[in-house]
Order: sequence, then C-alpha cells, then structure tokens
Amino acid sequence: MSPSLTGGNDTSITSPIPQEIDHTKPMKEKSSSTPSLSSDRSSANSLSSTMNAAATSSKNNLDSNHTPANETSETAATTATSSRAHTPITSGTSLSSVSTSSHRPTDEDSPILSPANDDDDDDDHAANAPRSYYYLTPLAVRNLPSYQYHGADISLLYQRVLSPLAGWLVDRATPSWLAPNAITLLGLAWMATSYAIVWWHCPGLYEANDRVAGALRGSGDGSDVGDVPRWIFLFNGVAMLAYQTLDNMDGKQARKTRSSSPLGLLFDHGCDAVNSILGSANWMAAMAMVPGSLDRWMGGGGHEFETPPSAVSAAFGGDEVLAALLVFCPMIAFYVSTWEQYYTGKLILPPFNGPSEGLVLGASLSILSFLYGPMIWQSTSLVDTALDACRPVVGSSLQSWKGTVRNMDLIVLSSVLALLQEISLKIRFVLRTHGAHTLRTLLPHALLVGGFLSLLHRDPTLLLRRPRTTMHLISGLFVEQTTQLMLDHMVNEEFLVRRRWSLVPLVVLAGAHMSVEVRDAVLLAYATGLWVYLAFKIRVTVYEICDVLGIWCFDIVTPHPKRRRVEREEERKRIVMEKEEKEKTKEEILGTMVGVDMMKKRN
Repeated sequence: MSPSLTGGNDTSITSPIPQEIDHTKPMKEKSSSTPSLSSDRSSANSLSSTMNAAATSSKNNLDSNHTPANETSETAATTATSSRAHTPITSGTSLSSVSTSSHRPTDEDSPILSPANDDDDDDDHAANAPRSYYYLTPLAVRNLPSYQYHGADISLLYQRVLSPLAGWLVDRATPSWLAPNAITLLGLAWMATSYAIVWWHCPGLYEANDRVAGALRGSGDGSDVGDVPRWIFLFNGVAMLAYQTLDNMDGKQARKTRSSSPLGLLFDHGCDAVNSILGSANWMAAMAMVPGSLDRWMGGGGHEFETPPSAVSAAFGGDEVLAALLVFCPMIAFYVSTWEQYYTGKLILPPFNGPSEGLVLGASLSILSFLYGPMIWQSTSLVDTALDACRPVVGSSLQSWKGTVRNMDLIVLSSVLALLQEISLKIRFVLRTHGAHTLRTLLPHALLVGGFLSLLHRDPTLLLRRPRTTMHLISGLFVEQTTQLMLDHMVNEEFLVRRRWSLVPLVVLAGAHMSVEVRDAVLLAYATGLWVYLAFKIRVTVYEICDVLGIWCFDIVTPHPKRRRVEREEERKRIVMEKEEKEKTKEEILGTMVGVDMMKKRN
C-alpha cells in the first residue's frame, strides 16, 4: 500500500526550449554565383564605367526592393557585398557586424539589432559564457534537456476512474496559466495540513487509544478521555484523496499547457517521497497504534497497561517493529521502483499499486476510523468472526487464534505481503537483465532500513519517546537518497553510494552505547541538521535545473531570461539570413545585367 509513487505516469517529457545556437561552427559560405567581376577586383576597376552606364540605362528594369536608397552607386554595393560574402560567421564574429559598410540597419529596420539593445547584447554574451553549477555536472547539463519519461500505470482503477476524473478536472476546472508544479505542491499541502492537525491532537500517535490514554491519565476505564476528535481522521481521508487526484492532474496539465519538463518529474517524485512519511504517521494515529511497550517505557511505575495479546506482534518482535514496518513498507516499494527505473528507463506500475489502490485503501482506513472510532483497529473482530464462520468446516483447530489477531495486525500483514510480492518481481527482473552489480545501488536504502531496525532493537522505546523526531529523520534520509537516484537516472549519471554520507550518523547511533538523554539529543540535532541541508540542496538543485532548461518552477506564463536570449539569438540569425538572401539576389541581378551589356559591347 505504497502512497508514494507518482500517478499519471504516461507523461512524455521533452525539452521545453529550442536548442541553443551553436556558435562554434561557421555558417556555410555563400556560393559565388556572380560573374568574375566580384572576385576579380582588377576587372571590376576596368569595367566600372561600363557598369555605371548599364546600371543607368537599366534602372527602370530593376526592382526597387533590391536597390537600397542610400547607396551611391551599384559598383560600391557590389564590391562591398562580394567582400562580405566570403566572411564566415564564427564564434568570434558578432552577428550585428554582418552588414554592409555602406548601409547599416536603422531602428525601424531591426529593433533587435538596434543600439538600444546594447545592454541586452552584453547580458547575452555574459549568459552564453560557460556556466558551472554546484550540484549539476557538465554531463548533467548536457543530458538533462533531452530526457524523456517512459512509464504507465496499468491499474484498472487508475485507467477507469482516477485518470478520467483527473482529465475532466484539468479540462473543465483548471486554468491554463496554472503551473503543473503548483498543482503538485497543492496536493502535498493537503497532506502536510492533515499531518499538522493529527500531530497537534496525537503527538505520540497513541492518544486516540482510549485504553492507553486513560491509563496514562490515571483512569483505568478511560472515561475522562475524549480529547482526540474523530473529524481529524475524516479530514485525513479527504486529504489523501485530494492528494491523489492532484497528483494525477499535474501531468495532464503539463501536456495541456505544453510545459512538460524533467523538473516536473523530479518535483513530483520528491513530493511523493515526502508524502510517504505523512501518510504512514497519520495511518498509525488513525489506528490508535502504540509504537512500543508502554510497560517498558514507564518502567513499571505502578501503571498497568492491559492490551490484548497479539500473536503477530509477538512474532515480529513487538508493536514498535510493526510501526516500523508501516513506515518502511511504502518507502521500500518506492525506492525499489525508482531503482528499477534507474536501470531499465521505465516505470511500469502493476495492476495493484500504491499510488492508485494503496491511497484509496489508506483513505478508506481513515474514514472508517471517523465512522467507528480508532479503537476498531485494536479489536479482534475480523479474525474472530471469520473463525466462527469457518468452525463448521475446520472444527476447533484454529480457535486458539481467537482474540490474538487484531484488525490492525491484518493491515500490517497485508502491507508486508504486498511489498514482498512487488519487490521480488522487480529485483528478479533487474538482476536478470542487468546483472548482480545492480544490487550495490540498493545499499543506501538497505543501510537506512537496517540501521533504524538495529537502533530500535537497542532502544525499543524510541518511537514512544521521540516518534515525530525519529520519523522526520527517516523521511529526510529517504528523500535525499531517492531524489538523488531519480536525478542521476534523468541525467544518465552513476549513483554514487559513497556520497550518501548522511547515513553515517545513523550507523553510529545504531552501534554506539549511550544514555537515553544523549541519544535523544543527538537524534534531534541529526534530524534538524539533515533537513537544513536538504532545504539548501533542494533549493539550489531546483534553481540549477530551471536555469539549464530555461523555465520557472511555478510559473509557465512569464518567459525565462534564458528563453528570451535564445529567441533573440534565433531572431538575429533569421535577420542576418534574410539580409544575405537579399544581397545574393541583388548580386545575381547586377551580374546578369553586366554580362548582357558586355556581350552587346563585344558584338
């Protein structure tokens, strides 16, 4: 039930701006189709009187469009044109200098070449200089504009319901000026708002558990507990559906406005990665989950926390491990799908996947908590009812399971089984097609999962003491490695495992012996520093990609300066080519006239 991977995966991403002009190659020299007069200067001097006479006698036969008014004689125009025709335009030749010495374009002729744009020319020359970026390498700058996305969602729910709904909303209710990335960010804002509301009411995730909260407050029956309103779970369900719909709309809006770009894919992927922890935390709160042993956390203390025994919890090693599985199952599925795309170049979502069915089921879970209360997931009603129904068939052999499998346990088990089925197919396919060396790219995520499970084994009450700090740390590490893997895939670069230095403190925490107070302080500093670093990296990377592609992140209306430079450069080239064509036509007409007059004179 991964809530992470992007929806609307049939987007074709191409470069949003035309290719820049290559100033390193000279333009093709104009072929000399004029008589020898233009190439033999001595002949031109000897026949100058003849040319003037011919030009005067044939003046009425010339087209006025081919005769500039400010030229003093056709001889001067021919000489200047013939000398310029053999001057190639190279990287060291200014485009504005390709003009006749006797005729300079005025402001009316070409506002782009006018002196009023000298400041823009200086900016263009500075902008065309080689740029160096902090995160993007020269190879990335070269490959990024040509990236194309290949993927599809073959889920029937997506194809029959979710995709048509998103398409209808884009066509009927979405203005053309709205940037696709703004739609993606709006979807994440829904989930962030829901997360903040649930955090306010359930900071420890277990506050909706009447039995535990009542015991903590000195009332064993929980009669004075009622501080967690149910509407927050309804809002979470609505937020998840809104996020899913907006996530499907962004790609369709990009195609509608012709603003698809590699930045859109990376931005969508990053928002999905951030949303993974938001959905998991809200699910745990909606199921009134206690992420650990309260008896161990309170150290006895005269408190008695009577919770129904769980065979699944005992098999996995405690409720803290079940909580960790709810956090990591969507993340592992997300990372393995990105890992597969890194090697195969395609993202094909299976018939049952997290972005489609997973989010719908997660929203349904929250809505059920609103309707029947979060404690429904702590009961054993589903398995008990099923065992009673099967008793005539299987007898009493399974009756020992009654009262030992909570409804919440079924959610965890289904998530684990779905994860194992999905990643086993993907890993086996990549290994078969690309070899065993691909497993090294899985190492950073394996260190994240293994390091945290080791830390949880050493400190089982960690999620009870610092649930939010711990999940924020896990989310930051996950976002960093997943977005970097996607960026390396887009620019066709190697994903360097050795640069995942942000995992080093986690490994140290998992293996070091320290007091609870010191560990909590280190954990807080670690999470804070990591997200400060991520904020800087995300901001700079987005800026660099925008600069390379010549686009804005949240604006598809205002032209980017780089796009304006490219358009001006292409306009300059067009004007120069038109002038050269005019000069060529003029040379051909004048040459023909001179040749005819010379033949008449010989006769």
